[in-house]
Amino acid sequence: MSEPNANRDKLDQRVTNLESLFTHLEKTVSDLDGVVVDGHKKIEELSNKVDNLEKKIESEKHDFPDEIRDLL
Repeated sequence: MSEPNANRDKLDQRVTNLESLFTHLEKTVSDLDGVVVDGHKKIEELSNKVDNLEKKIESEKHDFPDEIRDLL
């Protein structure tokens, strides 16, 4: 009769290990999601800054010397 109990104990331990692993993976995914969201926000900010600089350069292009204006 101790055989079924031993199997049950092994199964319980495996389930416990899997639950622990799942919890760890869940936390890792959550952390990575935060990194991706922060990265996306930063990319959006930088993209907006580039757009604004391009507009500013275009609007002030006539103020640049000819040799620089030709590069734009």
